[in-house]
Amino acid sequence: MSEPVVLYVPGIKPKPPYAVHRAMLWRCLLEGVRRADPAAAGEIGRHPDCFQLVSWAHVFYETHRDIDLDVPGVERLLALPGPTPEDLREATSWQRRLKRSLYLLCDRFPRLFELVGEPNMRETLEETRRYFRNDGGVAVQVRQIVADALLEAWQADRRVLLAGHSLGSVIAFDVLWELSHRFAVLGRVDLFVSIGSPLGLSFVRDQLLGAREHGARRFPKNIRRWRNFSAVGELTALDRRLAETWGGMRDLGLIEEISDRLDLQTYFRGQEGLNLHKCYGYMVNPVMGATLAEWWREQPPS
Repeated sequence: MSEPVVLYVPGIKPKPPYAVHRAMLWRCLLEGVRRADPAAAGEIGRHPDCFQLVSWAHVFYETHRDIDLDVPGVERLLALPGPTPEDLREATSWQRRLKRSLYLLCDRFPRLFELVGEPNMRETLEETRRYFRNDGGVAVQVRQIVADALLEAWQADRRVLLAGHSLGSVIAFDVLWELSHRFAVLGRVDLFVSIGSPLGLSFVRDQLLGAREHGARRFPKNIRRWRNFSAVGELTALDRRLAETWGGMRDLGLIEEISDRLDLQTYFRGQEGLNLHKCYGYMVNPVMGATLAEWWREQPPS
């Protein structure tokens, strides 16, 4: 079997140009592994081609994000060994808990988002709807990008860790379902990692490609294991336990393992303040780093 590969599908919003974005993500990813397992970080660092950014924002948006907007926050992440007391207080504040409760209510009654959602949340919601509506064929184009990366890895006989952040996890899940059922592709993801994922929300689950199917056809059948990560205070994942929501996959024998870690502490601070959902904050976290180190050292399943 060829060298393992990590395929990373980023989330919503415009992203920096590919090369600088990948370099920043790779730097954060290695730091997260180093914090958990320095020896594994050294080994992985000698294989930079093992990390592939599956970028799709250029299809969805007509602009790029300026990487300089992220640099101070990333440098802070790399300089600090963990969140400050101020970060922790803000992540667990009563205001954030109240907002989480309101957003959970909105998940049951989506029209409420227009009343209680902040402008950024309403914009995110509309962009998510744009994906599900497949406006101008954009969802098909995005899924094709992810599918092509998976197919290339499988054809090269590479063991695959597929990671998706935020809406990226939704896109990845749809692609896996589509490859399972519409195209009957035989490849399999060794480990699926969902990060800050809304896959537990009713609003999302009801619009996935397999939502109207029954039994085993509702689920992808090409995931060996699934680990879900969510940060304390997250307002996108909302602490939903995917091991419960998607437990039917385990019950049907379609997957070996689904597990949740909902206690990650992230502390990215940018120009807009503390952003617990930001991908860089997840990547430097040693819990995620330990998962990657463990996966890297595993022997391929027989």
